[in-house]
Amino acid sequence: MRLGDLPDGAAEKIMTLPEVDYGRCREMLDRLDVGKLTRTNVQVRFVDLGAYLEMGYTPRDTPGDLNRTSAGQMINPLKTLSLDPDHIYLAVSPAVSESTLIHQLAHALDFLAGSRTNPALARPLSMETEAPLELLEHPREFGHWLAFLANEFGVILDAEDAIVGYLFENGRLIPGEIIGSGDAEAIRKESRAIIEFISQHREEIDERIKGRGGYIEPQKQ
Repeated sequence: MRLGDLPDGAAEKIMTLPEVDYGRCREMLDRLDVGKLTRTNVQVRFVDLGAYLEMGYTPRDTPGDLNRTSAGQMINPLKTLSLDPDHIYLAVSPAVSESTLIHQLAHALDFLAGSRTNPALARPLSMETEAPLELLEHPREFGHWLAFLANEFGVILDAEDAIVGYLFENGRLIPGEIIGSGDAEAIRKESRAIIEFISQHREEIDERIKGRGGYIEPQKQ
C-alpha cells in the first residue's frame, strides 16, 4: 500500500492506538530527552505492533507470535504528520527486546536529527538501485544513534544490530546525504564497497555476533 492509498481516517486511527510500556519502553523514554537530543518538540510514543498491523496500513506480515517474538517498526511518520506533527509512533511487540527497542528509537532519532531519511521509503530505492534494503534503512547517522543508545542503556545488541554497529565503527555505513540524494550510481558504489568489506571480514563479524540473539550459524561449505 502506497502512502497515497491510505484510507480516510487512517491517521486518526493510528493516533488512537494506546501507548504501551512493554519491556524497558517507559524507562527508556523517561531517561531520554528526545526534544533536547533532536532540538525539536517531537516526542516518541510506543504503541502495540499487533494492533497496528491489524489495521492493514502496511504490507508487512505479522512476524509469528508477538507475545514471544521481539519485533518492532517505526510507523511511517508521513502517515500521521499532517494531524500529529509532534509525535513519532514506534510499534513494538509485547516480547520486545532491549536491542529492538533501541533499534526503533535510533530510527526515530535519525529521522528527527540524523540522516533525516525515512526508512519506509528505502524499499523502492532498493529495488531501483539493487542495493540491499538493510543498508538503505540504516545509514551512517542511524549507526551513531544506535551506538549512543546502546551505551546509554547498557544494551547488548542482537546479531543483526551488532553487524550494523560493526559497520558503523569501521565507517562502512552509507551516509544519509547519499541515500537522500537518490543518486543511484553513488548508492550502488557505496553498497558494493560495503558488501566487499563484509566479505573480507566475514570471520571477524561472525565472532562478533556469535551467541547473540538472532544469531544463525553459517553453513559449512
